[in-house]
Amino acid sequence: MAESKYVDDFELRAIYCDDDLIGFLTFCKNPDSDGNHWIPAIMIDENHQGKGYGKTTMKQLIELIESMGCKKIMIGHRPNNLIAGEMYESLGFKKASEEIIDGEIIRLLQLN
Repeated sequence: MAESKYVDDFELRAIYCDDDLIGFLTFCKNPDSDGNHWIPAIMIDENHQGKGYGKTTMKQLIELIESMGCKKIMIGHRPNNLIAGEMYESLGFKKASEEIIDGEIIRLLQLN
């Protein structure tokens, strides 16, 4: 999150449920050299996890990034975060590799 203050390409957004702040996310406004738009972080407060807020937020974020002309979205998660992995898979993200990169499983969503 702090990087968003120093990295021009990071967009920081708060996640609300009604008037309650329940999380944050960051995404890259511009693609990397391979044409991937990255989502470096999505965090939902532990008191609000398991209620569908993460999935709803991801769906809205995918729509937003797609409206910017994006064709590929990349996201990573820790191997022991099975819930995140299952959520990303349910949204169409596939493992980009079987290799663990910087401690994370990297997933790719190919858009039309």
